[in-house]
Amino acid sequence: MDSVFATFHQAQYQGSGPRLATTLNPIPPAHDPTLLRRFHKDSNVFSINNDIQRHIKNSHSHLTKTETSAWTDIYVAYWKAIGEILRAETGHHRDDWAIKVYEAWKEVTNLLIRGFSHAGFGAWLMPCLYTAGKYLRVFAIKADEEKATKVGNGTVKVEEDILADDITGNFEKNEMLEDAARVINKVFTLCISDRAPIEDSRKWGLYHTTNLLFKTYFK
Repeated sequence: MDSVFATFHQAQYQGSGPRLATTLNPIPPAHDPTLLRRFHKDSNVFSINNDIQRHIKNSHSHLTKTETSAWTDIYVAYWKAIGEILRAETGHHRDDWAIKVYEAWKEVTNLLIRGFSHAGFGAWLMPCLYTAGKYLRVFAIKADEEKATKVGNGTVKVEEDILADDITGNFEKNEMLEDAARVINKVFTLCISDRAPIEDSRKWGLYHTTNLLFKTYFK
């Protein structure tokens, strides 16, 4: 976990949203392919809350109590989502891996939205929502594909699947994709309703969010 939170602390100090967003990516960086596996291995279901909170409090980034609590919830959910992805890659989920991954990642996304609406996250953190929304859409497509085909025997390589952002295919239903669109709509509302001065406004996120919604609706 040290590597992930070292980047978190640096991003908080620098006020770099793109840098902080890299700590919430569901695929490891090319230069460190075992990062997420190590991140998940460093804790367990019994101590994850305390472990995450300790790392965040040690950041010396002057986060408020509310912000610390919000980030703790986000990274606990992220840890759980990474666990679902790793289990999928080893074949433990068989035919329901994509649905489990989608639901876990949706929790990460919703908690990030809550961070903006209830914990005072600044607009500079919007890249975190871009990353969450992008992969929420991809996981939703895979979940709908899974439900439609019921194919899931053997092992899967999640990293390869989610890197293909514009996955194509014909599905009988798009239940998960429609659900993802509702979540992304919350991000849109979060952006358009911001009344902060334009230089500090979440309205700068409208272009990216609108583009993601179009890609979702017209999949």
